Parts: sequence; structure tokens; C-alpha cells
Amino acid sequence: MSISKMTPREHMIIILFCATIGLIVVPQLIQQQQLLEFWKLRQIGSFPFHPSQIESNPEFSHKPETKHVLCSKVLSGDKAYIKNITRDRPVLRYHKLDMSCSHIKARVLPPKGLKKLDFGVAYARIVHESYQFIEDEVRSSYHPQNIFCFSVDAKSSRKFYARIEALSKCLPNVLLSPTRYSISRHGHNMNQAHYDCLKLLSNFEGWRYVLLLQNYDMMIKTVYETVSILKELGGANDVCARPCESNRWNYSANWDARSLKLFRNESQATPKQLAGKVTMVRGIVQSALSRDAVEWAVKTVDLTTLINQLNLHVRGADETLWAALQMSDDLEMPGRFTEKCISEKTYVPCISRVSFWSWQKRFCRCSKYRHHTCVFGIEHLQLLSKHRSLVANKPHPGFDYAIVDCLHELLFNKTLQSYDSLDLKPYSNFEHVRYHRNFISPDPDYQLRCATLENEDYFLDTN
Repeated sequence: MSISKMTPREHMIIILFCATIGLIVVPQLIQQQQLLEFWKLRQIGSFPFHPSQIESNPEFSHKPETKHVLCSKVLSGDKAYIKNITRDRPVLRYHKLDMSCSHIKARVLPPKGLKKLDFGVAYARIVHESYQFIEDEVRSSYHPQNIFCFSVDAKSSRKFYARIEALSKCLPNVLLSPTRYSISRHGHNMNQAHYDCLKLLSNFEGWRYVLLLQNYDMMIKTVYETVSILKELGGANDVCARPCESNRWNYSANWDARSLKLFRNESQATPKQLAGKVTMVRGIVQSALSRDAVEWAVKTVDLTTLINQLNLHVRGADETLWAALQMSDDLEMPGRFTEKCISEKTYVPCISRVSFWSWQKRFCRCSKYRHHTCVFGIEHLQLLSKHRSLVANKPHPGFDYAIVDCLHELLFNKTLQSYDSLDLKPYSNFEHVRYHRNFISPDPDYQLRCATLENEDYFLDTN
């Protein structure tokens, strides 16, 4: 049989056979299951929606705890109704779930076919609990062109892991990272878990950006809005950064590329890159990395030594890696920004995440905090529906699930109606986006603007 006439399945069988007898060296993280999943992903057009749910006007399926909540009243700003609802917030109770593939598809797959995206989006999420919330998040961001990678905390329960495993076995665009790490409150091992997912995702075609997420991150944009926003970035990474406190870095360690054994092939790196040092900054976990940045991170460089060094005796290790790479001029990660703004002691904002801290009391309308971060309640629905960020952190199923179901209902309706009224101009005007645009196509009139954007109102879409 001619190789050119082989089907994708026949190609995959040969690859697996050669890997088994050692004729092909398969990277450690790409297990046979992932190879089969890749083949299935190429065939994903065969079930873009769940045929048993086809209706002319499908409705969002609420959890039993939130069926009484009238999300439209909350979204319209009915203060009396919101006040009444918040007197007895609906919390998510334990539900016995049927984890057969047919039931997973019935819960997750959209009730009707979706329009093709300009490109797919990858989601790399570190999880440890609340499977129902995680599954709802997959449903909210599901599209056959999107791909999801989960890394499950080693401390998670067997039942939780089994459910994530069942989800990954059922849906071909859901991956499960085979190595589990114990993630600490201070972020230790978070970077390695995300890095493993990036290595897995790099073997799949079709996506152009990846979002780095944690357990209680909630998407607040539809699949179409997310792609439209990321398209405006034009290849720039979206990574928050600010000057770093002394307890976030080991200043006695060596942070130059050579000491970190950063470049896999030093003969292909420039002297400037090899002598370059990692810029000491911090940011947040939630980031949007371009495909080029991911390819660089997993193929051009090896982040293992850097990640291990960040893991040693330092708090907030998960908030430094990508911010540091993003601001390190000499290392030249694709889509990067510049350390010049950090040297001016300014904050570099991003649209990857919205969260409110304990000192931002006017925004935390429910006055509930967890680790100094506002926990969103139903009274935040209007604000989040207008916010320009991609992700909200954090809701919590044990505090108020109405905000989760109402936000998901909003995304559900907008997705099926192909509704998109975003004002995209602010996204293209962020300084890291302007900087990247000038880097690709230099403009003699370009001037770097390092002004700090601390005004939260700037991130609200008032259209």
C-alpha cells in the first residue's frame, strides 16, 4: 500500500507499532494514549454537537440549586431582586454523576453545531477539586477546535482524579497530563505542571494561543469573543508583571541563561541570549501565551533548571516564571514585552484575569475574601459581563453558585446566537500589544508608554 494513500488511522497504527519496538523515539510525555487522542482529534468534526439535544431554541440547563434564580433580572441590575437572592445564596451540593461517555457528552457538548473559529484556543488548567465546576467550565469553552489539558494535583481525591480521567477518555480534545505534582499554597510545582501541559499541547495542531489557568478560574468570554480578543493581540503574549519583592527570588543564585542551561542548543543561540539574565519580576499565574512562545518554551529552551530554581524556598513561585520570561529582553521569547517598564517601577497590566483584592473594597460587592482575594457572588454578574478580561478569579461553589450558572447561561446564549458586540480597539492599544506590533513592523514614530493602568474602569466595556 502507498503511504500517501494511507488513512490517518493507519498512519497512527504504524507510529504506535514503531514506538513499541523502538524504531521511533517518542518523547516521554507523549504516551500512546495521547497519540491515539491526536488521531481522534483530527476526526472531531464527526461530533461537533450532541445530536440528542438538537432543538430550535435550546435553553441553558441550570443546576437544581440555581433553577430559581432569574439571571436576566440580575443582569438588568434589579437591586431589590439581587438583595433578596443574596440572603440565601445557592451553594453547589454533591451530585452523583453518571460518568459514562454518553452522559458526559450530553452534559458538555453544545446542543447545536458551532461556527468555525479563526483558530483554536488551548486551555492548560491545574485542578484539585470541584469536578462539577470544572466540567461546567469545559462546557462553557467547548468547541471542536479548542483543546484542554488538565494536570491534577497529587493531593486530590481518587474520585476527583477518576472523573477528570473519564472526561479525558471520552472527549478527544481533553488531555490529562500523566505526571501528578503536589501543588503547594505558595505555588510550588505549579510551573512544572503547566510546563508538562504545554509539552503535550505542542503536539496538537490548530490552536494559536494557550491560557494558563487554575482550579477556580472562570471564563467570562464566549469562544468567539475569546478568539476575537486574542486575535487583536497579534502574537503578543498577555502576561501581567510588576517589580518583584525580595522574598520572591533567591538573589544569591545564578540567573543567567548559561547557568540555567536554558538553551537546548547553545550553538544556535546568540551571545546576547547566552549572557542574558532572567529579569526579576512577578506577575500572576493566569496568562495568554502565543503558539510561538510555547514552541520556544518547549523546543528552543529547556525551562527545567529555571523552574527547579524558582521552586526552592521561595513563596509565589507560580507567579514569577512567565512574567520573568516575558520581561527578559535578552532571552528573546517570541511575543515578549520589555523590562524597561519594570525598571521604571511601573505595573504592566494584562487582560488574562480579573480579580479584586482586599484593598479594592468598592469592587468586592459581596465582602467575601479567600486568601485576600474577593470571592465573586451573584451581585458581580453585571460587572463581569462588561469586563474586558478573559477570566475571573475567583468564584467558589461553596459560597455562591448562582454567579457561575448565570455567567455560564450568559455565555451559552451569546454563543448560540453568535452574539459579538465587543469593542476590540482597547485590546490592540495595550502597550505590550503596541510594543509587539512595532517589533514586527517598526514604526519610526513609536514611543514606549509605561504609564500604569490602575484604574479598573478602563477594563469595563460600557457599550
